[in-house]
Amino acid sequence: MKKKKKKLIILIIVLVILIYIMPRFVSTSRYVYNVIYEHYLASKDFYFTSDKLTTNHTEYEVTNNWSGAESYTIPVTMSSKKNDMAFTEADIEYTITCSSSSNISATLSKTSGTIVGTDNSGSNTDYFNVVIEPAGGTALPNGASAWVEVVATATSPYHHTISGKLIVEVGAEDITYEIIDSANSPYLIVNITNTTSSTANVTLTYDPDDVLLDMTSTFYSQSTGNTTEQINSYTYLNSISGNVGSLSVTSVKFYKQDPSQNYSYSSGDNIVPIIGLN
Repeated sequence: MKKKKKKLIILIIVLVILIYIMPRFVSTSRYVYNVIYEHYLASKDFYFTSDKLTTNHTEYEVTNNWSGAESYTIPVTMSSKKNDMAFTEADIEYTITCSSSSNISATLSKTSGTIVGTDNSGSNTDYFNVVIEPAGGTALPNGASAWVEVVATATSPYHHTISGKLIVEVGAEDITYEIIDSANSPYLIVNITNTTSSTANVTLTYDPDDVLLDMTSTFYSQSTGNTTEQINSYTYLNSISGNVGSLSVTSVKFYKQDPSQNYSYSSGDNIVPIIGLN
């Protein structure tokens, strides 16, 4: 009788230990599986990556302050290129889904996309936007946070899933900006976010040896001022000023002189951006 009771106690202890370590074991097993599977896909020259999503699920904090009152756009870059020597030649078809915290609503600019491979003279990149708004039209208070879970699944030529949690915090009123770019993209996008209650006049400064302003942009046609410089007897803009409406985001396109460069930047990054904001 004592032996049975002792075995029962040991069994209970073992079960308690298993219950405690099983979630960690499953999580570790999933991580190891994902790493191995990524190596397998790489052996097939298949790369399905993103600036905000990963195989093992990332938590990505959006650095720009959000007022919590207006719609806010989070750009997501997709890529089929690891570096200049490793890339996918075939087109990659993929689908996108998202869900969000209850204090916001989230929509996607598209639910499927194609990353055009190099065998079709593509840049191995594609883009989509996640647009968030306060739920029910009620502004979120300062300090509140919201999140969006995004899942992208490659459907051809191989199946692979990457995902991430995009976290946005309602911050103090401010004017911030970010540069959306990737290596081998012919252009970059500057997103200027104004979370103040009034229109702001801002100036973008840059070196025309590095980037050139898209002269067809609304920001240029409605600009409030600019400066120029002479390079090899030609006149180039090196700064442009314009208005950014209250509680809004303004996007400005620049063409890169060297498409192989990646000039990505977010306000607060510990690097000198290729384009300055004043």
